[in-house]
Amino acid sequence: MARRKRFAVAAPVATKNTAAVQTKNAGGLGQLWATLTRPRNASVSNQLKPQELTFILSNLSTLVGNGVPLPKALATLAKEDTLAKHRGLLEGLRRKVESGMPFSTAIKQSDVVDSLTINQIRLGERSGTLSDTLKKLSTSRNKTAELRKDVIRKLSYPGLLIVVGSGLITFLLIYVVPVFQETYDDAGVPLPFITQLLITVGSFAKHYGWMITAAVILTVAAIKQLRKREDFALRMDHILLKMPLMGTWLRDMAVLQLMEVLQNLMEAGYTLAEALRETADSVGNRFVQKGVRELQAAVQRGEKFSRELERHEEMFPPIVNQLVIVGESTGQLTRATNDICDYLRKEIERKTSMMVGALEPILTISLAAAIAVVLLAIYLPMFDMVGTVS
Repeated sequence: MARRKRFAVAAPVATKNTAAVQTKNAGGLGQLWATLTRPRNASVSNQLKPQELTFILSNLSTLVGNGVPLPKALATLAKEDTLAKHRGLLEGLRRKVESGMPFSTAIKQSDVVDSLTINQIRLGERSGTLSDTLKKLSTSRNKTAELRKDVIRKLSYPGLLIVVGSGLITFLLIYVVPVFQETYDDAGVPLPFITQLLITVGSFAKHYGWMITAAVILTVAAIKQLRKREDFALRMDHILLKMPLMGTWLRDMAVLQLMEVLQNLMEAGYTLAEALRETADSVGNRFVQKGVRELQAAVQRGEKFSRELERHEEMFPPIVNQLVIVGESTGQLTRATNDICDYLRKEIERKTSMMVGALEPILTISLAAAIAVVLLAIYLPMFDMVGTVS
């Protein structure tokens, strides 16, 4: 263990690109929280898709773990049909490794992996556990991808319902209601208040809809620009964490990002203080990010990690605090972080199901009520017209 810690101290500090890649890969989630909490200056290489990088790491771990030399393993992957478009990249890595260059250096020069992952690969090379390191990295990425897919799948139906419902109502207001208005005007039928109201709303949307769309776009752009200011982003992320239901969901996402990276670094040989320093930039939520830096400073001073978590109870669920206390007292903090990650994944899935379960009937009833109001506004004058004719 002493040897591994010595390597950890020698490892270079991860750059801020780490934050962008970890935020993108953590699912933790779904695209909603990544959009809301993505750190500024995010810059990620687009040469490899996340699932392709995970596939490469997983298969390299299998091949190297079974005694296949690393250059031969890279050459084997280069022959895979699914990686045909990256054949040049893999062949380039193979040539560099065959010439004596460490794999971590070769992959760093290729600019396809974030700095944090490169540091872990470098530690695996130095400690002779490259296969295990690659396996842990691929496993962690697979769990993150599965969680993201599960969250997106559960949120897709409410999202589709909102889009389809909004489009249908907009179509009725802009194109259908005016047709009936002309018919009723020709017949001289007085229009009830609800019909007049919907006609006014439809006319406003038809003539000024582009202004509403432009206002929404400008608002989003303004928020993105304002988030470049640290104080604004900090306040905004703090407010998001206080939202009912959504707040605890986003908090769990941010804490999961933290614990996943913390677990990987501690397994690679980083001390707790070093791991917290590297982990801070990987958390997307600025409020949680600030708390992690405070935790790192306190641990660096010699404070107990569990005691500091209790002082930041707003950011961490009670079960996380208790698991850290147990792990710290038994000397198995790395195992505790693994259990925390499993717990948070289950909580995120549970809360996602709960939110979707609450949203679906609300959206369905709201859409049905809105369509009923539109139909009522269309047909009420028709009843008056039929009565007049009779």
